[in-house]
Amino acid sequence: MPGITAAMLRQVIETSLSGICIVGREGRIVFANASLLAMWGYDLQEMIGKPATLLWLSRGEGQDCIGSALSAGRWNGTVAARRRDSSSFDVRISASTVHDPETANVWLLLSCIEVATQGKAEDAPGYRRSLEAAVAAMPARFMDPAEIDPAIDDSLEDLGRACGVCRAYLSLFNDPRTLLGTTHEWCRPEQNPRRGESRKFLPSDLPWWVVQILKGETVFMEGASGEGRQSREEREFLKRHGATAMLMVPLRLKEAVVGFVGFDRNTDDARFTDGDVTLLSAAVHIIASALDRKQSEYVFRESEDLYQIVLDAITDTVTVVDTGLTLLLANDAFVAWCEELGLPTNVVGKDLFVVLPFLPPAARQLYERVIRTGRPLTSERTLKFGDRTMILREMRIPIFEHGEVARVVTVGRDITAQREVEDLKSKAYAQIERNMEQFALLADHIRNPLQAIMGRAELFDDAEATEKIRQQVQRINVIINQLDERWAESRKLSMFWRKYS
Repeated sequence: MPGITAAMLRQVIETSLSGICIVGREGRIVFANASLLAMWGYDLQEMIGKPATLLWLSRGEGQDCIGSALSAGRWNGTVAARRRDSSSFDVRISASTVHDPETANVWLLLSCIEVATQGKAEDAPGYRRSLEAAVAAMPARFMDPAEIDPAIDDSLEDLGRACGVCRAYLSLFNDPRTLLGTTHEWCRPEQNPRRGESRKFLPSDLPWWVVQILKGETVFMEGASGEGRQSREEREFLKRHGATAMLMVPLRLKEAVVGFVGFDRNTDDARFTDGDVTLLSAAVHIIASALDRKQSEYVFRESEDLYQIVLDAITDTVTVVDTGLTLLLANDAFVAWCEELGLPTNVVGKDLFVVLPFLPPAARQLYERVIRTGRPLTSERTLKFGDRTMILREMRIPIFEHGEVARVVTVGRDITAQREVEDLKSKAYAQIERNMEQFALLADHIRNPLQAIMGRAELFDDAEATEKIRQQVQRINVIINQLDERWAESRKLSMFWRKYS
């Protein structure tokens, strides 16, 4: 959340007349606001770390309520509570589970209102307590990004009923600020729903109230009598909407006004007090923070999906592990490789050495070295899995967060087939070399007998026979010389193949 939103939210919780309590995953109290402490009569130090069942008169009933909230995600009901002085009282408890997006831990948020006090507040002319309770109940609804839209609807209904309006709605502008549409709404049964309706504006002729909202100013219209243009426009606007008063609170995302939350009244006591505006503004900040988080998560998931598409297009295996060597991500090539080896393909969230049981202890040391030194590391090793022998070449690349290694990306390739081809080529080249060496020796072995034959022919008395022998010896020498030239060329070609293949 932006700082101003977090500060305002904390102020609402601390000053709320509803008791707010947060229970940790072990069932112990980790936070309680002043209202809850006053309601039960404890000091903060006396409650922190104590079992949440301390709040109930019957610990068994408390365990049942907590168990129901944890299993269903939400629980509401009236229970008997026990104060520090052992006196009992009835309290209305609304319990909701809260999921921490970073650690995935589950927390329990309790919102408590003493039944007797609640009845008095509802019977009293004021409704401030109900409005405070409605605002205080909002944060728990917005913890799950997937449930933001229904959470906005539920919050608008609670706020609308609490401050006595006939309609509460969220309207958003398009990017050029020329179109305004109602995306969420609660209204009383006698009102015509306007959810889904939109209104177009000319950029050169924006209504005055749109100009004010886009400036970030809260707009209040009550149709006061007057002769000015703005007064007439207010009365006409309220008449068209069947309202006697309207409050519009700007909604900002990343410092830009993108819409507003509106509250319409159609009763004679139409005024909104300064206290109402403060609380409703806090509620709008909570909604804006939830929308901002949803938008950020959407961008993150969209980016994550893009990265996954790119990784899946890579033919090498790619994995990402944390410092505990738990697989956070694996591309299609890695999953296909696991399937080929007969290993489980549901790998994300599992320990790397459970997914690949054939990895030796030395592989763990390589990961630890990358995490410790923060330097990339390339390795090549022969592994055995069943009756299969593999040669893997891997590059491990550290990913830093806040100056420390948080994850390791591993790009791997099974080079077994490549090594087999290289071995076959080396054997073939070696055999060719041996054959060529033997051929060179064979040429020499042929020349030596020829010289002996020629020497013997020179001793003949028959000059004609000697000449015929000399001619045949020369022909054989020419052929051997041609073979020598071809051998030299083959030698050069062999060296070229060995160098560039």
